[in-house]
Amino acid sequence: MLARHRSTIGLYAIVAAATGVLIEPLLAVAYFDTVGGAEQLDVPTVAAWAVPARELFGGLVTWASADVVYNTYTLIMALMFPAVIAVALATRAQRPELRKRSERVGWRIALTGYGLFGAGVLLVAVMVISAAPDALVDAGFMALMIPGMLLSMIGSTILGIVFLRTGHQPRLTGWLLACSLPLLIVGSAVVGHNGFGILPLMIAWAATGSRWRAADNAPPIEPAGRPLTQHG
Repeated sequence: MLARHRSTIGLYAIVAAATGVLIEPLLAVAYFDTVGGAEQLDVPTVAAWAVPARELFGGLVTWASADVVYNTYTLIMALMFPAVIAVALATRAQRPELRKRSERVGWRIALTGYGLFGAGVLLVAVMVISAAPDALVDAGFMALMIPGMLLSMIGSTILGIVFLRTGHQPRLTGWLLACSLPLLIVGSAVVGHNGFGILPLMIAWAATGSRWRAADNAPPIEPAGRPLTQHG
């Protein structure tokens, strides 16, 4: 059923990825302003970009308290992430029925991870905004977001390798999925916020969504007319 609405889903994925690219730097800088995230600025690679970025962003990260700004941007990202799940489900529906075992395993792991992470980030954002106890927020983070993120990376890596081997188009989707784990490590350890590691997933599936929209909106190809013959 999702495959029938792939053009709409593709648009959602494109908007989600674009929003993520714009919001994630603001989200990260807001996080570094919180009590729990301030220590990240002790990492040289994080401070190198985050300190000048905070000056550049100005009111975009100072319009309220650090916690409020961070929670608001987290909620926006939580509303965008389901695009990953939608495009992935629609892609699986369009894949050949006779898939190899590795692909079937990859889909199970990836979709489970996407679901857990999506539910976790939304639940945590809502709980924080509603001033839920910190212990409850931490429980949601540990029970859903962490395992969801790990499963997402493992499943995405498997799918990315399968896509590259089977010629899935666009190739960008396969490459970003296959490299999702090292990109997560770079985003978390070097850039300083795991949201940067999630962005490649959003961009990967948005690339597939963009291809759908291009194909669905392309003008129909006119059949070639019969050649004229001359008699003389």
